[in-house]
Amino acid sequence: MQPMHLPKGATIFSAGDPSTAVYVIEDGEVAIAVTGNIEVARLHAGDLFGESGVLEARPRTATATAVTATTLLVTPAEAFFHAFGMDNDRALSLVKLLCARLRNTTRRTALPAPSDGLEPDRRTACPAAIRLLPDSDRLTTECGMKPVNVSQLPFQVGNRFGGETTPVGSNRACVISAHGDIGLAAPHFEILRRDGRIGVRDMGTIAGTIVNGTAIGRASPDAFAALRPGDNAVVAGRAGSPFRFRIYIATGAKA
Repeated sequence: MQPMHLPKGATIFSAGDPSTAVYVIEDGEVAIAVTGNIEVARLHAGDLFGESGVLEARPRTATATAVTATTLLVTPAEAFFHAFGMDNDRALSLVKLLCARLRNTTRRTALPAPSDGLEPDRRTACPAAIRLLPDSDRLTTECGMKPVNVSQLPFQVGNRFGGETTPVGSNRACVISAHGDIGLAAPHFEILRRDGRIGVRDMGTIAGTIVNGTAIGRASPDAFAALRPGDNAVVAGRAGSPFRFRIYIATGAKA
């Protein structure tokens, strides 16, 4: 890895540039933005980014900018492949598939959502007091998740994978640093209002989501599950997943 020192405001790469290297932030802060200058991630010391473009051998799909004076550790594409033993065609094909799925999920998140049975104006003030809480040691200790008051719907919950992640915003999303664990997708599920009910929708993930014991996801007829007033148990992934949450809806609220 070669160090690269950048001043505040410097562009690391732009959408459309060739993917020639992978980056790790040694010090500083980096913003990732997609089409329309929509910021989708803020990365900090220890975060890896730029790997998807290198693995898929495609141009950059986002722009990376140094928010502060930043020091990066740069690994050229060839050295990255060599270091991780990416000379197995089958393994590389699987990694490329995962990267493509993650990129497509990010694109769907950044663009206006198609009609799916939700209210015409999908982004509305939260109609009830909703609180998202961690319900596992993995989330509280390793990931450092804190309870979140949900003030706007839909509200997404997901993992942070380098530069490709769910949009960050205090009232729009809870982004979890799960250290590259693909068991938690980006985004994984969202809290939303559908047909007058507050519920959870799985975002088309491979592992799915479990809401109060009911599995929803790609294999289920409907990826939406209504929530009830009071405590609700939500598991991102299959039974036994460490990504367990509680969603509390104030008693008496319409859900």
